[in-house]
Amino acid sequence: MTLLEIIIPVLFFLALVYLTIEYSLLIPPKKGLPVLMYHNISEGKADGLNIPYNELELQFMYLKEKGYNSISLNQLSVLMNTGGKLPKRSFLLTFDDSYVSLENKLIPLLERYGFSAVVFVPVAFIGKSNLWDDGGVPVMSAESLQKVSRNPHIELGLHSFLHRSYNEMNADDIREDLKNCRQSLEYYKIPYFSALAYPYGSYPKKDLIFKKEMFGVLSESGIEFAFRIGNRINPFPLAQKYEVKRIDIKGTDSFFIFKTKLRKGRAKIFA
Repeated sequence: MTLLEIIIPVLFFLALVYLTIEYSLLIPPKKGLPVLMYHNISEGKADGLNIPYNELELQFMYLKEKGYNSISLNQLSVLMNTGGKLPKRSFLLTFDDSYVSLENKLIPLLERYGFSAVVFVPVAFIGKSNLWDDGGVPVMSAESLQKVSRNPHIELGLHSFLHRSYNEMNADDIREDLKNCRQSLEYYKIPYFSALAYPYGSYPKKDLIFKKEMFGVLSESGIEFAFRIGNRINPFPLAQKYEVKRIDIKGTDSFFIFKTKLRKGRAKIFA
């Protein structure tokens, strides 16, 4: 055997290892419910929180062409409570922070492709901007949220009151935060589904005692589902309704990366 005959299989093997680590090449697709997480829709800016409008439409086109069907939180609730079977190629579409761009850009796309989406509202910032990031991206007003909530393609959920990490709050703080959310949305007459997206995806994962206490607060506050990040596809039925994993779709993701995340939950194997 020549040196070249030894080197070529080794290089091929190393290439497969690299592609599997970086792009989950040899990892099989996962069954269950993918929950896609987005934030702002931009005209051109692409980063972790901003996805260009054209890129988002390309992803929606792919989902439609491949026979994917979005489900609502209400449908998810019915399936969980009745023991129903998850329809084939179901996915849940979520957008955090209720930015103005969602009213202007997301709704027309949802109507065009027949999808539904959940918009999680940081309630104290209604009509303001993303001040928690020291940013100037406008958040929808109460009037806009009232209008959006009447659209059959949209459900509103909670993204906390002050957009503070729940991992840095105690149980009483979390209870107060959720109460303020409810009271404010009721004051503005904005209907919503009792689901929560943890700010920054953060909650007490490792402190099992506090986590159990927090889950008790969520339950007594009427929260039906709570969403973390996790970058995994959720087995169905959901094992823990307060730790539903979402897949972070970034504006900088290539189309290939998006398709990989949709099927496997993540691109990089150790992400």
